[in-house]
Amino acid sequence: MTPRPAATVVVATQAVDGLEFLLLQRPGDARFGAGAWAFPGGAIDEDDASANWAYRLPGAGEAAACVAALRELFEETGIMPAPLRGCGPEALAEARRALLSEQVRFSQVAERLELDFSSTPIVYFARWITPRGSALRFDTRFFLLSLEGRPSRVSLTPEHEAAIWTTPASALRRFSAGRLPMMFPTERTIERLAGFRSVEEAMAALSGVHVEPALVRLGVGEKGVTPLAPGDPGYDEGR
Repeated sequence: MTPRPAATVVVATQAVDGLEFLLLQRPGDARFGAGAWAFPGGAIDEDDASANWAYRLPGAGEAAACVAALRELFEETGIMPAPLRGCGPEALAEARRALLSEQVRFSQVAERLELDFSSTPIVYFARWITPRGSALRFDTRFFLLSLEGRPSRVSLTPEHEAAIWTTPASALRRFSAGRLPMMFPTERTIERLAGFRSVEEAMAALSGVHVEPALVRLGVGEKGVTPLAPGDPGYDEGR
């Protein structure tokens, strides 16, 4: 099965304890990642590649993937990382409802509300591909988005059951204790973020990095089937 192009975004803010980010929990009956905590994101659609976006985008990674990351964030949480020059909160909420009900496309929302993401602080830093043989496969581009402060509210859709803001250290502790299930690329991404003391440091370090696609492989060891990333012991044995 050819992996479906997708995008996800790590929404990060600066807290007292350092960098913190948003995780959403998928429903227990979801077709992909059931019950797992993940970053906002989803598949890239046709409208995301619209040429109308050229002058409104920050130039981070592939344009369609960047648009998909921003769109999915808005759809799934209501967070809009662009200045609201042409509308107020009510108009934005109405636009989100129309977008979720597929009455309008995201490019139309941006045009009507004069949304401009050209100065949005976002960087493209990773790309993960679901293992061969999986029932559903995705080729997902990962972005890091910096927000000045934590939004006062995260408005979820039925696509997710809960939302939390957490630091990398706290998320990894809870994952190790079995209290925060997450998919392999999410875990590895959080481990990577744990090496930064601040959002500013993370943005500076990840800006402009060369991104190589990372195909997850499944290895068999003492603990059973284990996902492996390029560079992990035993990864090349599965070629």
